[in-house]
Amino acid sequence: MHAVTKTPPPGTVDTRCAKALARGLRCKAQAQHARAVRWLHAAARRGSAAAQFHLGAMHRHGYGVHQDRAAAARWYARAAEQGHGRAQAALGLLYKTGQGVARDPAQAARWLAAAAAQGHALAQYHLGDLHERGLGVARDTGAAAQWFERAAHQDCGPAQYRLGLLYERGCGVPGSREHAVLWLRRAAEQGCHLARLRLAQLLRHGAVDTDAQAAAWLRSAVDYGDLAPQRPASISRSRACT
Repeated sequence: MHAVTKTPPPGTVDTRCAKALARGLRCKAQAQHARAVRWLHAAARRGSAAAQFHLGAMHRHGYGVHQDRAAAARWYARAAEQGHGRAQAALGLLYKTGQGVARDPAQAARWLAAAAAQGHALAQYHLGDLHERGLGVARDTGAAAQWFERAAHQDCGPAQYRLGLLYERGCGVPGSREHAVLWLRRAAEQGCHLARLRLAQLLRHGAVDTDAQAAAWLRSAVDYGDLAPQRPASISRSRACT
């Protein structure tokens, strides 16, 4: 069993913790996973949020340890409680998908919101998804559009795709074909297959140049296959907006 390590008082510099974290991250970068786990564990026990986050990731993916998403959730939670943005996002996603913890949309929304407020693009995207679907939070397409837009401006392809659909439908934002094409094009340029297909549909039967663009995007979608996450089945393009 590991000896209990006393966490230094807040505001003090724990040199042993810092060295353990640095060695753990260096070993992780060099794919020396078992050694990385040992050093990260030493730093995590001394209260390092960064070490706790990386140790959670090692458990989540099974690097240097047996894959254990429940252990990952516990380490993410310790880091998240200290305000670590990436840990908050990771923990929120575990609650959203029910990996390592019971699926809990409200807890997912809580942690994703904390990470999103720190500017984490993936958390912003998933928080927008929860708002559009009304999971863990009230259904609010306006809030969904705002979070999608924040992530979209950070080049998050799935967020750009979903924002383009909202502009096309006029849900949460004023309907605008121009804005829909803009965001769908940006997502398509990042390899989003679904954005390529939808963009091709929007550009069809327009002027000669846009019809040619539509054909090009359709060929691209067929050539490269599905590179984007599937849109949740519960969201229908024909569903009324609120």
